[in-house]
Amino acid sequence: MQKLEMLIKTVDAHYDSKHQIQCIYLSCSLLNIARGTCNLMIVNDNSNFQNKITIKYERAVMSGSIKVNNDYFNTLQNQLSLKNERPARLELLIYDKLNINKNGILFLEKELISDILEYKFFIPLL
Repeated sequence: MQKLEMLIKTVDAHYDSKHQIQCIYLSCSLLNIARGTCNLMIVNDNSNFQNKITIKYERAVMSGSIKVNNDYFNTLQNQLSLKNERPARLELLIYDKLNINKNGILFLEKELISDILEYKFFIPLL
């Protein structure tokens, strides 16, 4: 198992009328992988998405989706829209162990799709 730590840089709310999907897009910079970025889609329980992350092998670029319960989803947009000097953080615990050297450089031989086993939001309030 591997923990991915990231700072949330931007947050966008999206709604797709054709597919009736409401989601929150997060653009993040990774803290524990050098030059890494991650784009995550946060969806509610009603969606067909799964807690998965895809990591490209040529760069430390990741994308994925996290399904949260409906009550939390309904409050998350407001929580993330609060202006604060400190950025919100997100931690993901993924199934696969990643090969990262002491300088934080990620080494992969091929694209990896991993299950997100656990996630934690850290949203500053003051």
